[in-house]
Amino acid sequence: MKGRRGNMKNKAIVISGVKQLSVEELPMPEISSNEVLYEVHATSLCTVEQRSYLGAKAFGYPLLGGHENSGVVVAVGSDVREYKVGDRITATYGYCGKCVSCKAGRGPACLNGRTAKKRVYFNGIIIGGSLASYLAVPAIQCCKLPENADFEKFALTEPLACCIHSIDKGKVEFGDAVVVIGAGIMGMLHVMLAKMKGAFVIVSEIDEKRREKALSLGANIAINPAVENAVEVVKSHTDGLGADVVVNAIGSPKIWPDAMGMLAPYGRLLAYSSQDYKEEVGVDMDKLHSKEYEYIGTVSPSMESNLRASKMIAKNLIDVKALVDAVYTFDEAEKAFEHAATPNTYRVIIKMK
Repeated sequence: MKGRRGNMKNKAIVISGVKQLSVEELPMPEISSNEVLYEVHATSLCTVEQRSYLGAKAFGYPLLGGHENSGVVVAVGSDVREYKVGDRITATYGYCGKCVSCKAGRGPACLNGRTAKKRVYFNGIIIGGSLASYLAVPAIQCCKLPENADFEKFALTEPLACCIHSIDKGKVEFGDAVVVIGAGIMGMLHVMLAKMKGAFVIVSEIDEKRREKALSLGANIAINPAVENAVEVVKSHTDGLGADVVVNAIGSPKIWPDAMGMLAPYGRLLAYSSQDYKEEVGVDMDKLHSKEYEYIGTVSPSMESNLRASKMIAKNLIDVKALVDAVYTFDEAEKAFEHAATPNTYRVIIKMK
């Protein structure tokens, strides 16, 4: 192994229970020949951390979260050639790079890595792990960043990559009518990417401030589905046909009837959001057949989309910082989690160093 170790301390912010955080000093991770050890500089609090903190989803405790991150390489394994000490990087998690799914470019369906790898340095659940000062990951999961990379911006590489993967699966083309249901951060990233693809974008969102923000970030129309018939409004702006692509970024089964009703013939419905309630949703199979709809699941990014996201941020092609609500220090972790878990908040970032 090449690099510096010294007397580095691996402090971690651990979710130890519902609305409970603890700061723990963990052993320094050991890296294998194909891994890198890096010092985490910024971690963005995803819905995984928010839901775990609120007890809204049973991931289990204690939990070491953090999979949206950026930092600096401090050591590399003996077989690593593409990274050196001092490189700024961002890393995904959960892709082995060796199974049939990874080899086919289907990293989100990795057969080995989607369950967090238990390491000897933490006796609990790891989802990502970048809420610790130091993180060990396979080099294959990393993307090199510019020498002057803004750590806070690049902490949002992974969520941007998720949406690039989604837009790719939706086959958004010039002139398409695209509806985005829900204007949280992931909905907003879909809006920005769909506009870059040359689409006419309609946002459906109850919150007024979010509708205004969506318009400021490029949406053409913003609907309030609480007071308007969203399906009728969409059809009124699409010559009565409906949308070519509908993205559902809301975790509620009540959304699906409208989402399906908005589709034009040959329309593509992207099931982007995970569902908070395990309820069955009825599908009119005859309409699916006769209109030739496509219902498409989309979840985490591939390694390719993560690389593309890092390039987009590096070249200032997309303003991810427009979706950062606040930045806190490591010592302000409780404030950061409380803020992140507040409804209608976009991303909150913790400066780990």
